[in-house]
Amino acid sequence: MKIPKLFVLLAIFLTSFSSYTMANDYETDFLELAKKKVEAAIQSNQTWDGPKSGPQILQNKSVFFVASDLRNGGVYGVAKGISEAATHLDWQLKFFDGRGSAVRQGALIREAISLKPDGIVLGGIDALRHKDILKLAEQLNVVVVGWHASELAGENKELGLYTNITTDPLEVAEVAALLAIVNTEGQAKTVIFTDPNYKIASIKAQKLADTIRLCRTCSVLDIQPLALDKIAQSMPKTLNDLWSKYGNEITHILTINDLYIDYATPFLESRLEQRKKIPANISAGDGSEAAYQRIYQQDFQLATVPEPLYLHGWQIMDELNRAFNAYPPSGYSTPVHLVTPNNVDELISSKNTGVYDPKNGYRETYLNIWSGK
Repeated sequence: MKIPKLFVLLAIFLTSFSSYTMANDYETDFLELAKKKVEAAIQSNQTWDGPKSGPQILQNKSVFFVASDLRNGGVYGVAKGISEAATHLDWQLKFFDGRGSAVRQGALIREAISLKPDGIVLGGIDALRHKDILKLAEQLNVVVVGWHASELAGENKELGLYTNITTDPLEVAEVAALLAIVNTEGQAKTVIFTDPNYKIASIKAQKLADTIRLCRTCSVLDIQPLALDKIAQSMPKTLNDLWSKYGNEITHILTINDLYIDYATPFLESRLEQRKKIPANISAGDGSEAAYQRIYQQDFQLATVPEPLYLHGWQIMDELNRAFNAYPPSGYSTPVHLVTPNNVDELISSKNTGVYDPKNGYRETYLNIWSGK
């Protein structure tokens, strides 16, 4: 039986309409979820969501902090948090500065282990690179806790880490990408900058790209591999090439940290003088003082994702005490916090300018845990 042409056309129309409606529903729902997640990250975390119980403090312990480079603001902030927490404890604390040299870092880790402390903290040092040396610590029952010592938060027996303290890099990257989507109402056209020499950077960049691609009306125009130690000399030419290729199509530049935006700013300033369209810039990590100033002035940076450095220092001391008491790690990972023009005032006006320090009572909570309250 021959089907009338009218019915065929009607079927095609209904199928097309259904697909169009489903696509529209998906975009609407996705955008609403993105907005909720971004808004939650912008809110200051005033409620402690970490551990509330644990072992009492063991006295007379020795802890050595081996820093990748104490000139690094993040590492220095964590060291300051550890020092602050140590003032409440009867622990000996000693610092070693690797000054940015992997060779020196390795030598200092070996030296620290040879002195047989109760615990060693790796501050911004890649544990994988020093995996063989860290086996000595395990043999001597020296507890090793990392800060940004591996890609993910938590225990890592393979690398000899009792635990690694960091905000989840996948969540950091996701919320940074979602902000670009929300900022354009689902029309983001992005360029991503990353350093291929670091696994954590590659993980972040991939998550940035995957999140943007979840938005069907958004796109990743380019992923630029640019090593951190090459940014100063390579950024101008890289941006020139990108503008030649994509022009004003770029709505956002997404980076794995603020340093890329530091060196992109002069180029963007020149574009602004030419009255050319300037993309919004979002950093998936760091939270430098320079970044806060740019966000505050709404010049060349829309947002950054900082870490609570002092809090991490206190958490490191708590995790060490758990290890000394033969407890498992707490498993706590601090929630993602997004700094935008809506909340950057808190950091600009803070006496500790440049450090995100949540007012959630973490100091009092840890002191209560250690005192057995």
